[in-house]
Amino acid sequence: MQNLSVETFKEEHLSDILRLERELFDEPYSEETLRRELKLPFSLNLVAKFNGKTVGYCLSWLISETCELHRIGVKRELQGKGIGRELLNALIQLASQKGAREILLEVNQRNEKALLFYRKFGFKKIAERENYYGKGDGALLMKLNIGGNDAER
Repeated sequence: MQNLSVETFKEEHLSDILRLERELFDEPYSEETLRRELKLPFSLNLVAKFNGKTVGYCLSWLISETCELHRIGVKRELQGKGIGRELLNALIQLASQKGAREILLEVNQRNEKALLFYRKFGFKKIAERENYYGKGDGALLMKLNIGGNDAER
């Protein structure tokens, strides 16, 4: 996608990410939570900008050799256009450069769109958590080994 860039999440992106959180998630992160992300020394947080506007983001932590992907979101009308792929590629490269050997995430087992997305990257299910999201919705814990040739999709 032309005119798409990925950069580090900064204070100037906060209001845009809050808006996206409210658009995309039933339980959006609060402003306080996002401000905390800006200050944590182990946070790896990225934003995607299209034509200068924030249209996506990912929030993760790098702890030792494990990158934990907590959230990835793309503006609804731009989903399916490669923005999520660019964000995840950028995260994989950044985490690998910083010494990560794996990326872990949890995803609702009923979220077929997300499961397909992560499987295309090579994420594999390593565990299940029953009723993790409530209402009978379980979570799949997924893992991607990174480094070497696995760093670009």
